[in-house]
Amino acid sequence: MKLATIKPNDLAIVKNDRLIPVGETLSRDGALPKEPTMVALIAAYDAIKRQLENIASGDTGTALDAKLLNPPVENPSKIWAAAGNYKRGSAGLGDARGRGTAGKTSPDELLENIFLKPPSAIAGPEDKILIPKNADSIFPELELCVVIGKKARHLNKEQAFDAIFGYTIMLDVTARGYGLSKNLSGTRNVRKGFETFAPIGPWITTKDEISDPHNLWMKLWINGELKQSAKTDAMINDIA
Repeated sequence: MKLATIKPNDLAIVKNDRLIPVGETLSRDGALPKEPTMVALIAAYDAIKRQLENIASGDTGTALDAKLLNPPVENPSKIWAAAGNYKRGSAGLGDARGRGTAGKTSPDELLENIFLKPPSAIAGPEDKILIPKNADSIFPELELCVVIGKKARHLNKEQAFDAIFGYTIMLDVTARGYGLSKNLSGTRNVRKGFETFAPIGPWITTKDEISDPHNLWMKLWINGELKQSAKTDAMINDIA
């Protein structure tokens, strides 16, 4: 199932290039709060999945309009990210991804490059990226975004996949040369944490629709020109 957050304040199923609003119905039935959010839907998903399927089968919805799409998850508790987690040259376009940690290849070394992006950096799939003053350049990196569906810790690989709700796309945007930050690891949170520096979307695809998340192509176009193209099997540390 594909699930989106839409304007002004609703949730929707995406089906056959159409939007089927569900938030108002689920709120009226008491399945979600009066002001429905994707976080609330994810928490209740197992209990309301059949209801969602029934709504989708009986409502044709309206034509998909990208301008209606908000970030699918607008208020996550946190965003964990891994720097330099793709094998060098995996973009297939002149190593168009960031320099990252090209010299570090082992999982243990890459653990040093886990960082947090603030929820305030989230933007919608059609939102503009705001360029901070004094930034030399702005660089976006295309990432597979794993949406966690339940609280969990100290998991093995099988348990980790059980905690996943679904997948979406995120741009990890970096301001290069900002202020005193010259790509030093200690300044990563500054360079990557500005407002709008984490566009996500356009929707979440639940994990049951993606049989192998390590066999996906991701492509990024900027102003109509293909800039990045990478397959998720090039990850050094995989999802779990």
